[in-house]
Amino acid sequence: MNLTGLWNRYDQTIWIRAFGTIITTVTSFAIRPFLALYLYGKTGNIYLLGVILGLSPLMGLVTNIVAGGLADKYGRKPLLVYSLIFQGISTFGYIFASTALHFCIISIINGMASALYYPAANAQIVDIVPGAQRLEVFALMHTALNVGAAAGPMLGLLMVKISHNFVFVASAVSLLLYAALVYALIPETLEKANRQKEKNAAKSNRTGSDHVPALSPSRRMRFAEHKLLFALLVLSLPISLLYAQVESNFPLYLQQSFTNYLMIFSSLMTLNGTIVVFSAVWLAKKSEKYYLPHVLWAGFILFALVGVGYGFGPYLHTVAFLLPAEIIFTVGECITFPNQNKLISYIAPEDMRGRYFAIFNMRNNISRAIGPLLGGLMFSHFGGLPLFLSISGLLLVGGFFTHRLTRSIIPAGESAALTTSR
Repeated sequence: MNLTGLWNRYDQTIWIRAFGTIITTVTSFAIRPFLALYLYGKTGNIYLLGVILGLSPLMGLVTNIVAGGLADKYGRKPLLVYSLIFQGISTFGYIFASTALHFCIISIINGMASALYYPAANAQIVDIVPGAQRLEVFALMHTALNVGAAAGPMLGLLMVKISHNFVFVASAVSLLLYAALVYALIPETLEKANRQKEKNAAKSNRTGSDHVPALSPSRRMRFAEHKLLFALLVLSLPISLLYAQVESNFPLYLQQSFTNYLMIFSSLMTLNGTIVVFSAVWLAKKSEKYYLPHVLWAGFILFALVGVGYGFGPYLHTVAFLLPAEIIFTVGECITFPNQNKLISYIAPEDMRGRYFAIFNMRNNISRAIGPLLGGLMFSHFGGLPLFLSISGLLLVGGFFTHRLTRSIIPAGESAALTTSR
Protein backbone atom coordinates (compact mmCIF):
# COMPACT_ATOMS: atom_id res chain seq x y z
CA MET A 1 0.00 0.00 0.00
CA ASN A 2 1.44 3.42 -1.01
CA LEU A 3 1.43 6.46 1.27
CA THR A 4 -1.65 7.96 -0.39
CA GLY A 5 -3.58 4.74 0.07
CA LEU A 6 -2.47 4.52 3.69
CA TRP A 7 -3.53 8.12 4.37
CA ASN A 8 -6.94 7.57 2.76
CA ARG A 9 -7.49 4.34 4.66
CA TYR A 10 -8.36 6.19 7.87
CA ASP A 11 -10.30 9.33 8.74
CA GLN A 12 -8.22 12.51 9.11
CA THR A 13 -9.11 12.54 12.79
CA ILE A 14 -7.19 9.29 13.28
CA TRP A 15 -4.01 10.74 11.77
CA ILE A 16 -4.24 13.93 13.84
CA ARG A 17 -4.71 11.80 16.93
CA ALA A 18 -1.71 9.66 15.96
CA PHE A 19 0.50 12.73 15.47
CA GLY A 20 -0.63 14.27 18.74
CA THR A 21 0.00 11.00 20.54
CA ILE A 22 3.53 10.85 19.16
CA ILE A 23 4.57 14.37 20.16
CA THR A 24 3.12 14.07 23.66
CA THR A 25 4.44 10.59 24.39
CA VAL A 26 7.94 11.40 23.19
CA THR A 27 8.19 14.04 25.90
CA SER A 28 6.25 12.11 28.55
CA PHE A 29 8.50 9.08 28.07
CA ALA A 30 11.45 11.44 28.35
CA ILE A 31 10.28 12.03 31.93
CA ARG A 32 9.48 8.43 32.89
CA PRO A 33 13.00 6.98 33.29
CA PHE A 34 13.86 9.39 36.08
CA LEU A 35 10.53 10.58 37.55
CA ALA A 36 10.35 7.99 40.34
CA LEU A 37 14.03 8.49 41.10
CA TYR A 38 13.60 12.28 40.92
CA LEU A 39 10.70 12.21 43.40
CA TYR A 40 12.52 9.75 45.65
CA GLY A 41 15.49 12.11 45.67
CA LYS A 42 13.21 15.00 46.64
CA THR A 43 11.38 13.12 49.41
CA GLY A 44 13.85 10.42 50.51
CA ASN A 45 10.97 8.14 51.51
CA ILE A 46 9.77 5.15 49.48
CA TYR A 47 6.34 5.21 51.15
CA LEU A 48 5.85 8.91 50.42
CA LEU A 49 6.96 8.19 46.87
CA GLY A 50 4.21 5.57 46.65
CA VAL A 51 1.64 8.07 47.94
CA ILE A 52 2.66 10.76 45.43
CA LEU A 53 2.71 8.36 42.49
CA GLY A 54 -0.55 6.79 43.64
CA LEU A 55 -2.49 10.04 44.01
CA SER A 56 -2.63 10.69 40.27
CA PRO A 57 -4.28 7.39 39.33
CA LEU A 58 -6.44 7.51 42.47
CA MET A 59 -7.92 10.83 41.38
CA GLY A 60 -8.12 9.44 37.88
CA LEU A 61 -10.12 6.55 39.25
CA VAL A 62 -12.62 8.93 40.84
CA THR A 63 -12.81 11.03 37.68
CA ASN A 64 -13.23 7.93 35.52
CA ILE A 65 -16.56 7.26 37.21
CA VAL A 66 -18.04 10.28 35.43
CA ALA A 67 -15.66 10.70 32.47
CA GLY A 68 -17.36 8.18 30.20
CA GLY A 69 -20.79 9.62 30.92
CA LEU A 70 -19.51 13.13 30.19
CA ALA A 71 -18.08 11.92 26.87
CA ASP A 72 -21.43 10.36 25.97
CA LYS A 73 -23.41 13.44 27.05
CA TYR A 74 -21.29 16.46 26.06
CA GLY A 75 -19.14 14.96 23.31
CA ARG A 76 -15.65 13.61 22.77
CA LYS A 77 -13.92 16.82 21.69
CA PRO A 78 -14.48 19.00 24.79
CA LEU A 79 -13.11 16.29 27.07
CA LEU A 80 -10.04 15.79 24.89
CA VAL A 81 -9.26 19.51 24.82
CA TYR A 82 -9.75 20.15 28.55
CA SER A 83 -7.83 17.00 29.43
CA LEU A 84 -4.78 18.01 27.41
CA ILE A 85 -4.80 21.61 28.66
CA PHE A 86 -4.88 20.66 32.34
CA GLN A 87 -2.29 17.92 31.83
CA GLY A 88 -0.03 20.59 30.34
CA ILE A 89 -0.64 22.96 33.24
CA SER A 90 0.09 20.28 35.84
CA THR A 91 3.29 19.26 34.06
CA PHE A 92 4.49 22.87 34.19
CA GLY A 93 3.93 22.62 37.94
CA TYR A 94 6.90 20.29 38.39
CA ILE A 95 9.19 23.22 37.63
CA PHE A 96 7.98 25.12 40.69
CA ALA A 97 7.30 22.23 43.09
CA SER A 98 9.65 21.92 46.06
CA THR A 99 7.73 20.05 48.78
CA ALA A 100 5.82 16.79 49.03
CA LEU A 101 2.56 18.77 49.24
CA HIS A 102 3.34 20.48 45.94
CA PHE A 103 3.98 17.14 44.24
CA CYS A 104 0.75 15.74 45.68
CA ILE A 105 -1.27 18.65 44.25
CA ILE A 106 0.35 18.16 40.85
CA SER A 107 -0.48 14.45 40.93
CA ILE A 108 -4.11 15.18 41.80
CA ILE A 109 -4.58 17.64 38.92
CA ASN A 110 -2.75 15.43 36.46
CA GLY A 111 -4.74 12.37 37.45
CA MET A 112 -8.09 14.08 37.05
CA ALA A 113 -7.12 15.58 33.70
CA SER A 114 -5.63 12.44 32.17
CA ALA A 115 -8.68 10.38 33.20
CA LEU A 116 -10.85 12.51 30.92
CA TYR A 117 -8.80 11.63 27.85
CA TYR A 118 -8.98 7.91 27.11
CA PRO A 119 -12.73 7.25 27.47
CA ALA A 120 -13.42 10.06 25.01
CA ALA A 121 -10.53 9.07 22.74
CA ASN A 122 -11.52 5.40 22.54
CA ALA A 123 -15.20 6.22 22.05
CA GLN A 124 -14.22 8.61 19.26
CA ILE A 125 -12.49 5.77 17.42
CA VAL A 126 -15.55 3.56 17.74
CA ASP A 127 -17.73 6.45 16.48
CA ILE A 128 -15.90 6.87 13.17
CA VAL A 129 -14.09 3.60 12.44
CA PRO A 130 -15.95 0.63 10.92
CA GLY A 131 -15.94 -2.52 13.03
CA ALA A 132 -13.65 -4.39 10.64
CA GLN A 133 -10.93 -1.72 11.01
CA ARG A 134 -11.10 -1.05 14.75
CA LEU A 135 -8.45 -3.58 15.74
CA GLU A 136 -5.86 -2.11 13.39
CA VAL A 137 -6.73 1.47 14.41
CA PHE A 138 -6.33 0.61 18.10
CA ALA A 139 -3.02 -1.01 17.12
CA LEU A 140 -2.06 2.13 15.16
CA MET A 141 -2.66 4.27 18.24
CA HIS A 142 -0.63 1.86 20.33
CA THR A 143 2.16 2.16 17.75
CA ALA A 144 2.01 5.96 17.90
CA LEU A 145 2.29 5.80 21.67
CA ASN A 146 5.34 3.60 21.40
CA VAL A 147 7.10 5.96 19.01
CA GLY A 148 7.35 8.05 22.14
CA ALA A 149 8.49 5.05 24.15
CA ALA A 150 11.23 4.43 21.59
CA ALA A 151 12.52 7.99 21.26
CA GLY A 152 11.61 9.51 24.62
CA PRO A 153 13.84 7.77 27.19
CA MET A 154 17.16 8.47 25.47
CA LEU A 155 15.99 11.98 24.63
CA GLY A 156 15.16 12.42 28.29
CA LEU A 157 18.67 11.41 29.33
CA LEU A 158 20.09 14.08 27.03
CA MET A 159 17.68 16.77 28.26
CA VAL A 160 18.27 15.94 31.92
CA LYS A 161 21.96 16.68 31.40
CA ILE A 162 20.89 20.20 30.43
CA SER A 163 18.20 20.64 33.10
CA HIS A 164 15.41 18.65 34.72
CA ASN A 165 13.12 21.60 34.07
CA PHE A 166 13.78 21.37 30.34
CA VAL A 167 12.07 17.97 30.22
CA PHE A 168 8.98 19.25 32.04
CA VAL A 169 8.71 22.32 29.79
CA ALA A 170 8.97 20.18 26.64
CA SER A 171 6.24 17.84 27.87
CA ALA A 172 3.89 20.68 28.85
CA VAL A 173 4.34 22.48 25.53
CA SER A 174 3.64 19.30 23.54
CA LEU A 175 0.39 18.71 25.48
CA LEU A 176 -0.82 22.26 24.85
CA LEU A 177 0.09 21.99 21.16
CA TYR A 178 -1.91 18.76 20.88
CA ALA A 179 -4.87 20.47 22.58
CA ALA A 180 -4.71 23.24 19.97
CA LEU A 181 -4.70 20.69 17.14
CA VAL A 182 -7.73 18.88 18.55
CA TYR A 183 -9.61 22.15 19.02
CA ALA A 184 -8.82 23.46 15.52
CA LEU A 185 -8.89 20.35 13.34
CA ILE A 186 -10.93 17.53 14.87
CA PRO A 187 -14.73 17.66 14.57
CA GLU A 188 -17.11 16.34 17.19
CA THR A 189 -17.94 12.69 16.43
CA LEU A 190 -20.78 12.10 18.89
CA GLU A 191 -23.27 13.63 16.45
CA LYS A 192 -22.12 11.15 13.81
CA ALA A 193 -22.71 8.28 16.22
CA ASN A 194 -26.18 9.67 17.00
CA ARG A 195 -27.05 9.93 13.31
CA GLN A 196 -25.88 6.38 12.65
CA LYS A 197 -27.95 5.14 15.57
CA GLU A 198 -31.05 6.90 14.25
CA LYS A 199 -30.39 5.48 10.79
CA ASN A 200 -30.12 1.97 12.22
CA ALA A 201 -33.33 2.48 14.20
CA ALA A 202 -35.20 3.64 11.08
CA LYS A 203 -33.90 0.67 9.13
CA SER A 204 -34.97 -1.68 11.91
CA ASN A 205 -38.47 -0.22 11.88
CA ARG A 206 -38.76 -0.58 8.10
CA THR A 207 -37.68 -4.21 8.21
CA GLY A 208 -39.95 -4.98 11.15
CA SER A 209 -37.08 -5.93 13.46
CA ASP A 210 -36.82 -4.95 17.09
CA HIS A 211 -36.69 -1.24 17.66
CA VAL A 212 -33.27 0.14 18.57
CA PRO A 213 -33.60 2.94 21.10
CA ALA A 214 -32.02 6.30 20.44
CA LEU A 215 -28.86 7.22 22.23
CA SER A 216 -29.53 8.11 25.82
CA PRO A 217 -26.41 9.40 27.55
CA SER A 218 -28.34 9.83 30.78
CA ARG A 219 -29.29 6.14 31.01
CA ARG A 220 -28.11 4.77 34.34
CA MET A 221 -25.74 1.84 34.57
CA ARG A 222 -26.74 -1.03 36.83
CA PHE A 223 -24.05 -3.45 37.93
CA ALA A 224 -26.25 -6.50 37.38
CA GLU A 225 -26.72 -5.58 33.72
CA HIS A 226 -23.00 -5.15 33.04
CA LYS A 227 -21.35 -7.91 35.08
CA LEU A 228 -19.30 -9.04 32.09
CA LEU A 229 -17.60 -5.66 31.83
CA PHE A 230 -16.73 -5.55 35.54
CA ALA A 231 -15.44 -9.13 35.46
CA LEU A 232 -13.10 -8.29 32.58
CA LEU A 233 -11.96 -5.21 34.50
CA VAL A 234 -11.05 -7.18 37.63
CA LEU A 235 -9.31 -9.96 35.71
CA SER A 236 -7.15 -7.47 33.80
CA LEU A 237 -5.82 -5.79 36.96
CA PRO A 238 -2.63 -7.92 37.18
CA ILE A 239 -1.44 -6.56 33.82
CA SER A 240 -1.79 -2.95 34.91
CA LEU A 241 -0.26 -3.88 38.28
CA LEU A 242 2.86 -5.01 36.42
CA TYR A 243 2.97 -1.65 34.63
CA ALA A 244 2.55 0.17 37.93
CA GLN A 245 5.68 -1.52 39.30
CA VAL A 246 7.65 -0.69 36.16
CA GLU A 247 6.85 2.99 36.70
CA SER A 248 7.63 3.03 40.42
CA ASN A 249 9.59 0.27 42.15
CA PHE A 250 11.38 -1.32 39.20
CA PRO A 251 13.79 1.65 38.75
CA LEU A 252 14.64 1.44 42.46
CA TYR A 253 15.20 -2.32 42.11
CA LEU A 254 17.58 -1.67 39.21
CA GLN A 255 19.33 1.01 41.25
CA GLN A 256 20.11 -1.58 43.94
CA SER A 257 21.77 -3.93 41.46
CA PHE A 258 23.41 -1.85 38.73
CA THR A 259 25.60 1.23 38.72
CA ASN A 260 24.31 2.23 35.26
CA TYR A 261 20.69 1.60 36.24
CA LEU A 262 19.29 4.68 34.50
CA MET A 263 20.88 3.71 31.19
CA ILE A 264 19.58 0.14 31.54
CA PHE A 265 16.05 1.31 32.32
CA SER A 266 16.06 3.79 29.44
CA SER A 267 17.44 1.15 27.08
CA LEU A 268 14.72 -1.33 28.04
CA MET A 269 12.01 1.25 27.41
CA THR A 270 13.60 2.22 24.10
CA LEU A 271 13.83 -1.44 23.04
CA ASN A 272 10.17 -1.96 23.88
CA GLY A 273 9.04 1.14 22.04
CA THR A 274 11.15 0.47 18.97
CA ILE A 275 9.87 -3.08 18.50
CA VAL A 276 6.28 -1.96 19.01
CA VAL A 277 6.62 0.76 16.38
CA PHE A 278 7.64 -1.77 13.75
CA SER A 279 5.50 -4.71 14.78
CA ALA A 280 2.35 -3.61 16.66
CA VAL A 281 -0.04 -3.40 13.71
CA TRP A 282 1.39 -6.56 12.13
CA LEU A 283 1.09 -8.55 15.36
CA ALA A 284 -2.42 -7.27 16.02
CA LYS A 285 -3.59 -8.25 12.53
CA LYS A 286 -1.93 -11.66 12.83
CA SER A 287 -3.60 -12.24 16.19
CA GLU A 288 -6.98 -11.52 14.59
CA LYS A 289 -6.76 -14.88 12.79
CA TYR A 290 -6.84 -16.78 16.06
CA TYR A 291 -9.57 -17.48 18.60
CA LEU A 292 -9.72 -14.39 20.80
CA PRO A 293 -9.86 -16.19 24.19
CA HIS A 294 -6.66 -18.06 23.24
CA VAL A 295 -4.98 -14.78 22.21
CA LEU A 296 -5.81 -13.12 25.52
CA TRP A 297 -4.66 -16.19 27.48
CA ALA A 298 -1.36 -16.13 25.56
CA GLY A 299 -0.97 -12.44 26.38
CA PHE A 300 -1.35 -13.06 30.12
CA ILE A 301 1.22 -15.88 29.97
CA LEU A 302 3.70 -13.60 28.19
CA PHE A 303 3.25 -10.91 30.83
CA ALA A 304 3.82 -13.53 33.55
CA LEU A 305 7.15 -14.43 31.90
CA VAL A 306 8.05 -10.74 31.96
CA GLY A 307 7.55 -10.69 35.72
CA VAL A 308 9.96 -13.62 36.05
CA GLY A 309 12.57 -11.84 33.93
CA TYR A 310 12.19 -8.56 35.81
CA GLY A 311 12.53 -10.41 39.09
CA PHE A 312 15.59 -12.51 38.31
CA GLY A 313 17.51 -9.96 36.20
CA PRO A 314 18.44 -7.53 39.00
CA TYR A 315 18.53 -10.38 41.54
CA LEU A 316 21.30 -12.10 39.55
CA HIS A 317 22.88 -8.77 38.55
CA THR A 318 22.57 -9.53 34.84
CA VAL A 319 20.74 -8.04 31.89
CA ALA A 320 20.54 -11.51 30.32
CA PHE A 321 17.06 -11.90 31.82
CA LEU A 322 15.98 -8.31 31.25
CA LEU A 323 16.45 -8.07 27.49
CA PRO A 324 14.43 -11.21 26.60
CA ALA A 325 11.80 -10.14 29.14
CA GLU A 326 11.44 -6.79 27.40
CA ILE A 327 10.99 -8.44 24.00
CA ILE A 328 8.34 -10.74 25.48
CA PHE A 329 6.73 -7.69 27.10
CA THR A 330 6.47 -6.10 23.66
CA VAL A 331 4.76 -9.08 22.06
CA GLY A 332 2.40 -9.39 25.01
CA GLU A 333 1.16 -5.83 24.87
CA CYS A 334 0.91 -5.84 21.06
CA ILE A 335 -1.48 -8.79 21.01
CA THR A 336 -3.33 -8.12 24.26
CA PHE A 337 -4.33 -4.46 24.34
CA PRO A 338 -5.82 -4.11 20.82
CA ASN A 339 -7.81 -7.31 21.34
CA GLN A 340 -9.04 -6.12 24.74
CA ASN A 341 -10.22 -2.87 23.17
CA LYS A 342 -11.87 -4.75 20.32
CA LEU A 343 -13.71 -6.94 22.83
CA ILE A 344 -14.91 -3.93 24.85
CA SER A 345 -16.06 -2.11 21.70
CA TYR A 346 -18.07 -5.20 20.76
CA ILE A 347 -19.82 -5.78 24.08
CA ALA A 348 -20.54 -2.08 24.74
CA PRO A 349 -24.07 -0.81 24.00
CA GLU A 350 -23.89 2.00 21.44
CA ASP A 351 -25.08 4.65 23.89
CA MET A 352 -22.57 3.54 26.55
CA ARG A 353 -19.32 3.30 24.59
CA GLY A 354 -17.68 6.12 26.50
CA ARG A 355 -18.76 4.70 29.85
CA TYR A 356 -17.64 1.19 28.95
CA PHE A 357 -14.17 2.36 27.98
CA ALA A 358 -14.04 4.61 31.05
CA ILE A 359 -14.86 1.72 33.36
CA PHE A 360 -12.47 -0.68 31.67
CA ASN A 361 -9.70 1.93 31.76
CA MET A 362 -10.18 2.09 35.52
CA ARG A 363 -7.92 -0.98 35.67
CA ASN A 364 -4.94 1.27 35.03
CA ASN A 365 -5.87 3.79 37.69
CA ILE A 366 -6.74 1.15 40.28
CA SER A 367 -3.38 -0.60 39.90
CA ARG A 368 -1.39 2.61 39.64
CA ALA A 369 -3.16 3.99 42.72
CA ILE A 370 -2.42 1.03 44.99
CA GLY A 371 0.48 -0.57 43.13
CA PRO A 372 3.35 1.79 44.01
CA LEU A 373 2.54 1.82 47.74
CA LEU A 374 1.75 -1.90 48.11
CA GLY A 375 4.65 -2.79 45.85
CA GLY A 376 6.89 -0.46 47.85
CA LEU A 377 5.90 -2.18 51.09
CA MET A 378 6.65 -5.60 49.63
CA PHE A 379 9.85 -4.39 47.98
CA SER A 380 11.19 -2.81 51.18
CA HIS A 381 10.41 -5.90 53.31
CA PHE A 382 11.05 -8.81 50.93
CA GLY A 383 12.91 -7.43 47.91
CA GLY A 384 12.24 -7.19 44.20
CA LEU A 385 12.30 -10.90 43.33
CA PRO A 386 9.30 -11.91 45.50
CA LEU A 387 7.45 -8.79 44.31
CA PHE A 388 7.68 -9.63 40.62
CA LEU A 389 7.17 -13.37 41.07
CA SER A 390 3.96 -12.61 42.99
CA ILE A 391 2.73 -10.47 40.12
CA SER A 392 3.54 -13.31 37.70
CA GLY A 393 1.34 -15.61 39.77
CA LEU A 394 -1.53 -13.12 39.70
CA LEU A 395 -1.15 -12.84 35.92
CA LEU A 396 -1.52 -16.58 35.46
CA VAL A 397 -4.65 -16.62 37.62
CA GLY A 398 -6.13 -13.64 35.78
CA GLY A 399 -5.32 -15.14 32.40
CA PHE A 400 -6.88 -18.48 33.26
CA PHE A 401 -10.20 -16.97 34.30
CA THR A 402 -10.18 -14.46 31.43
CA HIS A 403 -9.85 -17.41 29.06
CA ARG A 404 -12.77 -19.21 30.69
CA LEU A 405 -14.97 -16.12 30.68
CA THR A 406 -14.33 -15.11 27.07
CA ARG A 407 -14.83 -18.70 25.90
CA SER A 408 -18.29 -18.60 27.46
CA ILE A 409 -19.32 -15.57 25.39
CA ILE A 410 -17.42 -16.25 22.14
CA PRO A 411 -18.14 -19.69 20.68
CA ALA A 412 -15.21 -21.41 18.97
CA GLY A 413 -14.81 -20.28 15.39
CA GLU A 414 -16.81 -17.09 15.87
CA SER A 415 -14.04 -14.61 16.75
CA ALA A 416 -14.53 -13.08 13.32
CA ALA A 417 -17.92 -11.86 14.51
CA LEU A 418 -16.15 -9.29 16.63
CA THR A 419 -14.96 -7.49 13.51
CA THR A 420 -18.46 -6.68 12.39
CA SER A 421 -19.70 -3.15 12.87
CA ARG A 422 -22.08 -2.44 15.69
